[in-house]
Amino acid sequence: MANHYGQPGPQYGGYPPPPQPPPRKSRAGLVVVGIVAALAIAGTGIILATGNGDDSAGAPTATRPVDDKPTEPAGSPTPGGSPTAADSPSAKVSPSAPPACKGCFPGVTVSGLVNTLKSKGYRCTEDRILGIECDKGNLEIGIDRALSDKNSVESVDFGGRATGKGEFPQGPDRAFATLKAGLPGVLPLAVHDAAVRQQITAFTTQHAGQANGGPSTVKEARFGVFRLSIHGVSGATVGRGARASSSFSTSVTVYAASAFE
Repeated sequence: MANHYGQPGPQYGGYPPPPQPPPRKSRAGLVVVGIVAALAIAGTGIILATGNGDDSAGAPTATRPVDDKPTEPAGSPTPGGSPTAADSPSAKVSPSAPPACKGCFPGVTVSGLVNTLKSKGYRCTEDRILGIECDKGNLEIGIDRALSDKNSVESVDFGGRATGKGEFPQGPDRAFATLKAGLPGVLPLAVHDAAVRQQITAFTTQHAGQANGGPSTVKEARFGVFRLSIHGVSGATVGRGARASSSFSTSVTVYAASAFE
């Protein structure tokens, strides 16, 4: 029997689509597809998956390690630094500082964010389709570069996943719990405004645990200079009987709102 957690596709509610760049695909479904593909290759059996989105199940291109170097001059603050530095009254990056370009996160660079994640034990690779993927345990962070400035950040996807034997009924709750537990430690690296972080965390806690039900269940909001999109928990089961395995994931994607204006 297949689970009832579908794979999400890109949906943006009532917001008009931007002229450039086009809306990004949700990573949640692609992550599940990748995990399922790996299990299938390992010989675990037949894929039994459900889905209400339109994400492609095509194989992603080869990944390569990300080795970005910060471009800031010596003595300047490192964007995407520790939560303590970002929240400190003496921090030189103002929460209200304008973004470096249209559709970019203010005060954050790709190199700074990636290097900070690496220093915290995350493994980062870059793919032409998925962008930069950093993971540590079951917590995953996806970073998209801005089209107008490749060292600026356009969106960040924060996700939690869980994998277990059989249909793994505990999977959805565990994936959601992973996201909730990990978000406070990584969100300050990309969002410097403490008040906005609190709103993003509350919105994620309220909606990221729901089952993905397609376009009708997508939740969106705007806080400060950021927009959010949550598709809910996605999952798939591979194999039958004692050899079956299941994987679930859920995430919140944070966009620079100016990319849609």
